[in-house]
Amino acid sequence: MCSFIRDERGVTEPYTDLPALGIVAVGLIIFAYLIFSAYSSYASSAYYASVKDDLRAMARTAANDPLYTDGRPGMLDACRLDNASKKGDLTIHGYPGTVVEIIVDAGEFRWSIGNASNGTSASSQLPVTVMLNDARCVSGTLTVTMWER
Repeated sequence: MCSFIRDERGVTEPYTDLPALGIVAVGLIIFAYLIFSAYSSYASSAYYASVKDDLRAMARTAANDPLYTDGRPGMLDACRLDNASKKGDLTIHGYPGTVVEIIVDAGEFRWSIGNASNGTSASSQLPVTVMLNDARCVSGTLTVTMWER
């Protein structure tokens, strides 16, 4: 029995298990990060899926709004866009508790109407034509972005 007590082959040093615990902790942190990123990706996809039809309808409404057009659907007037972007007027409203912004990007010309925000967002783009003057028209995109508060 005395030889069993004095046998030190199974005894480890007091700090040899710390690297193993560190590797386990790093593994748990990476696992938690992967789970969180998968959940946030799912949440943003679910938000977009719930509002995509409404965003398309808002984009079509903005492209045909008499505040931005001169009567021709899909043909935005640069002077009216200038006035609307200076005022910050936004005639399209989203859901309660959301912020909506319209951006018209036509090459070197860009107009922003509404307020940008942060948080979960979804966007919809629509091709439009911007009439700069009576002789010049440029193609561009109208983007409607909606943020959830």
